[in-house]
Amino acid sequence: MVVSINKVFFVLLKNLFKYWTYQVFSPGTVLREKYEAFKSLLAHDKCAHEVMAELEEIYYNRIRVDFQVIAKKYDRLAESVSGIIEDLSRMCPSRYLNLKDYFKKFDFYIRFMLAPPEYNFSPPFTVQLDEIPPDGRSLVGGKALQLSVIKRDLELPIPSGFVITTNAFFYLIEHNDLRKIIDEKLAGLDINSTPSLDHTSDDLMALIMNSRIPPDIENEVLNAFKACQWTKNRDVRIAMRSSAVCEDEQSSFAGQYLTALNVKKENILDAYKQVIASKYSPSALYYRINYGLSDIETPMAVLALEMVDATASGIIYTQDIDDSTSNYLNIHSVWGLGELLVSGEVSPDIITVTKEEKPTIVMEKTGVKHKQMTLAQNRSTEVIPVYDNKKQICSIDRDSVLTLTKWGTKLESFYGVPQDIEWCKDIAGRLFILQSRPLKIEEVYTPTEECKFDDIKNAVLVSGGETASSGIGAGRVFKIDRKTDLENLPKGAVLVAGNASPYYVTVMDRLNAVVTDTGSTAGHFSSVAREFGVPTLVNTDVATTNLLPGREVTVHADGKVVYDGIVSSLIESPCAQKDLLSNSPFMRKLRYVIRFVSPLKLVDPASKSFKPEECRSLHDIIRFSHEKAVQEMFSMGDRKGGRKKGAKKLISKIPMLFYVLDVGGGIEQKVSNEQEVRMEAIISAPMRAVFSGLNHPDIQWSEFTHFDWEEYDKIVMSGGIISADSARFGSYAILANDYLNLNLRFGYHFVILDTICGDKTDENYILFRFSGGGGDPHGKSLRAGFIGGVLERLGFMVDIKGDLIDGQLKEGDRKTIAEKLDMVGRLLGATRLMDMYLKDASLVEGFVDDFMNGRYHFSSIED
Repeated sequence: MVVSINKVFFVLLKNLFKYWTYQVFSPGTVLREKYEAFKSLLAHDKCAHEVMAELEEIYYNRIRVDFQVIAKKYDRLAESVSGIIEDLSRMCPSRYLNLKDYFKKFDFYIRFMLAPPEYNFSPPFTVQLDEIPPDGRSLVGGKALQLSVIKRDLELPIPSGFVITTNAFFYLIEHNDLRKIIDEKLAGLDINSTPSLDHTSDDLMALIMNSRIPPDIENEVLNAFKACQWTKNRDVRIAMRSSAVCEDEQSSFAGQYLTALNVKKENILDAYKQVIASKYSPSALYYRINYGLSDIETPMAVLALEMVDATASGIIYTQDIDDSTSNYLNIHSVWGLGELLVSGEVSPDIITVTKEEKPTIVMEKTGVKHKQMTLAQNRSTEVIPVYDNKKQICSIDRDSVLTLTKWGTKLESFYGVPQDIEWCKDIAGRLFILQSRPLKIEEVYTPTEECKFDDIKNAVLVSGGETASSGIGAGRVFKIDRKTDLENLPKGAVLVAGNASPYYVTVMDRLNAVVTDTGSTAGHFSSVAREFGVPTLVNTDVATTNLLPGREVTVHADGKVVYDGIVSSLIESPCAQKDLLSNSPFMRKLRYVIRFVSPLKLVDPASKSFKPEECRSLHDIIRFSHEKAVQEMFSMGDRKGGRKKGAKKLISKIPMLFYVLDVGGGIEQKVSNEQEVRMEAIISAPMRAVFSGLNHPDIQWSEFTHFDWEEYDKIVMSGGIISADSARFGSYAILANDYLNLNLRFGYHFVILDTICGDKTDENYILFRFSGGGGDPHGKSLRAGFIGGVLERLGFMVDIKGDLIDGQLKEGDRKTIAEKLDMVGRLLGATRLMDMYLKDASLVEGFVDDFMNGRYHFSSIED
């Protein structure tokens, strides 16, 4: 630590010696070096603001991205802020020495949140299911851990099996050197673009499928298979199921990962890679990113469970999702394996049972089960028709219902929350628990008068079905027949489909509601819809028949009804679709990051608190550094070495106090030693363009009296300005041959213009900011609208907040930028007192038209 401090002190002394030597013997060198440092600082400042704006856009507009995007953007931001501090140190090496310490502090806090968790890629690579330790969640994932607990602590039957651990997953990634390329792919992913999602998914899944499983893992997996106590002595078939960390917890990941069924011993390793690869399927990527979980936070363990040749399978919800106040549980059941149930392709039998010491069946609803999935001898599974005599009868007997009810009640009591339980029954009549996870229950609200809809006159298009996710949503019907249709799905649509496929998760953010012909409230999509808060109505039988593409409809999921047209009283009610993203893990993480990035406390350069010690965010550091850098550039003329190297007073036809500071080819060399300079000696291209506009013959300056500073301290800007107590109460310009940083004061209002007008089209830009005025708030607002309208006509991107106007024009050749700057000059001259006389909003658009047609004087308009 002492060595580090001494090293820093030595570098500081070296820089100070160099600076003072140049200051005494070669002040011109100091000026040039300051200009180079200032240019570098402005470039870093520009980049920092852009990245900060991108992070804020993601946060405030709730844009879903992988956290690698946040990490990459923060790396750019931190690099820019570090560069700003370094540039400021080059400009004034003996001051603001502790600014870097505050940056390091904020940087540490942010990187602490962004840092991935530590991971282990050493053995064990496999664990037998009955040997999983109680604290083994990070090793085997939630699903495997809960099965182990169910067998050990509750003594309920589960299939035999073992787990391929998360350590094996990390070892697979390390062995094939995939971490960096995975992160790069994720950083470039746009989950709101179906092509981007599909392309990234294809690339990542291919990386896994083409990877080599390390020999150590191969040996452990085969040994674990051999050591497992299977119920069959030979020809054992297994199911390979995901057990990722964070799966089946607060985030269910229902249906997002692959399950490989009926796998033979010789195919275990291939099936293992398939399950791992499904971690990067489009729907899994979309789901994880929406939950704010990083890739490395969700490592994949894989369960290898003995395959059960099921005659019936299903789901237990230990709480009635339609009425969470009841003391009922629901058992969903289908013939054969349960995949057709959870995928929404079959409507199940639903048996409602009381949760009492002696359970009672209170309702039995038989679904139309036209097909079932079974095991196949030569392949994993096959779907076959259900015999006619079985379609209309219940797929589960009374004794099994009562047994499952007792098990469900026992599991709910053990975990203390309602459970979503998967079960199956084999050909010998034995029941098994396949998984248990928390049941996603929506918030219960007490219906108010606003939520009672008895007088709706719109035609009813669909009535009936099952409420999979409550709420109200409206939009145009988008009917989907095949997966590729999703590419054309518009935002705000009501998705209508034959069944509720888990793949629809990839477009969840574009959906206002979902209505399907078949499906179940126990399906994977239904679980995810509840998590995302998308109103969903399933098992209506008639959705694809009655709801025509392009038709506007309103879905009231709780009422099990779809109305023709947009029903305003419904969508504006408290019962409408809920916003569940605001407190998601992603938003909580990003909120923490934004807290140390965006808030701006240092807003008043004249305040005693405007100092490094008061910085509370990176934005404060950026603001402070920019302000001090501009002050440093303008204050050089007040120091020893004379004014000839500092700011010069500009003599022009415009009645204002104006100083210019040349930092490289902005003024003719012959007047370099003069304290005053005329406009004719200015050779800076952007400066000449702006003043060409200000001096347009149709702009009348005779009515304008300069200056009144009463309003100045009230104007808070984020760009670089001179403090109000400066000796120079005038307008200023830092200029070079192709650069202009203009701080323009017209009485009560203030303008910042920063521009490059050079030969490199991709580097040219104009940044414009206007604020203040002497008129009333209404007049200032109208003038802001006028200025914004003109800037938009000129091709600027414009943002208006009250009387503050921000405009941005990126790229353009030298001639185009000069023409735009000329028009900006005319605009500034034409609007200097407009807030005092413009009172009628109806005049604004006409004024914009007049200005674009060459009118630059408007003050003859009276109240």
